[in-house]
Amino acid sequence: MSDAAAQPWQDDRRIADFLNYWRSKRPAAGRLPPKPAIDPVELGAGMLPILALIEPIDGGARFRYRLSGTRMNADAGLDLTGRYVDELNPNRDYARYLTGLYRMTMQHRLPVYSETRYRARSGRMGTTRRLLCPLAKDGVSVDTIVCAQVLEPDDQRFIEAPTLTYAASFEPVCVFVIAD
Repeated sequence: MSDAAAQPWQDDRRIADFLNYWRSKRPAAGRLPPKPAIDPVELGAGMLPILALIEPIDGGARFRYRLSGTRMNADAGLDLTGRYVDELNPNRDYARYLTGLYRMTMQHRLPVYSETRYRARSGRMGTTRRLLCPLAKDGVSVDTIVCAQVLEPDDQRFIEAPTLTYAASFEPVCVFVIAD
């Protein structure tokens, strides 16, 4: 393995652990795990708050949050469950960015890692780290994306989330398709 600079998803233990978990659930090389393979009991209470299940609609024309963890909801400033990405985000550039990441995950049928710098309305800055992992009932056609997402404020004394759906601004830092 190379260093963390070449694999930034290794910088956060939860993201790295979820990637390893997802890999362990693949039934065979080139096959994707089905949604039932992702077991909340195995994941544990520490992982569930940062996870979301995202459903592609009409082959990825739109995306809906089927389920979202409590930390993700708190960071977003609302319950994401049942909502569409393109309706949630008044920042159209951010909505397009997220939709592009989800489509990339579907296209490559591999995990996608991204980092984004954000600025909250108060002016506080931080980093969002997200890992998107594809799931497929048939092992081939992506029908769900599971997202593990964590926020790191620059100043740890302030935990204020940007309310992701209303961040004042964002800047992509990196995007990686993680090969086997």
